[in-house]
Amino acid sequence: MKKIIFIFFATSLVVISTTSCKKIIAAVFGGTDVNTPAIQDTIPVIPFVLPAEVQLGTYTFPFNLDSVVRANTGGVFGAKAVNSVKLKQFTFELLNADTANNIANLMTARIELTSNSDNNPAEILNVTLPDSTASTFIYTPTSTPELLPYIKGSQITYTLYGRVRRVTTKPLLFSVSGVLRAN
Repeated sequence: MKKIIFIFFATSLVVISTTSCKKIIAAVFGGTDVNTPAIQDTIPVIPFVLPAEVQLGTYTFPFNLDSVVRANTGGVFGAKAVNSVKLKQFTFELLNADTANNIANLMTARIELTSNSDNNPAEILNVTLPDSTASTFIYTPTSTPELLPYIKGSQITYTLYGRVRRVTTKPLLFSVSGVLRAN
């Protein structure tokens, strides 16, 4: 009988400590911001306005959530401490903008994300761009889809789409980057 009671208490202690450990990690971790690599490319001259959005490009890059979390936490935490990943901020910049060729020439921007761990596209951004002369657009979403299933992959793919508001007179070099919040 003493053996049964001892085994019961030992098993209970292991279960409680494992559960408590996860709660402690969640409480201490607190989350970290993860910068995505900037993607640069060129939008060719747009000689006419199309009635629908067009694909601006597809970009794939390697990604290791464990390494990124460890780098941002001094090696204290890894990917196992992460329960959620969401888009925190997105930056779209035209690197050679001028008064005739700038963000106002584009009406919308949309980004879909896939990875080698989840190939079902997640729309992480769908915005109407302001009709005002600017070279940079920074977007902070109020809500975004859960990205953890995608970020667990080792290859992340962005597909960029846009709709044109006005023609351009030169190719536009653009850069897009994001900040993800890992909690």
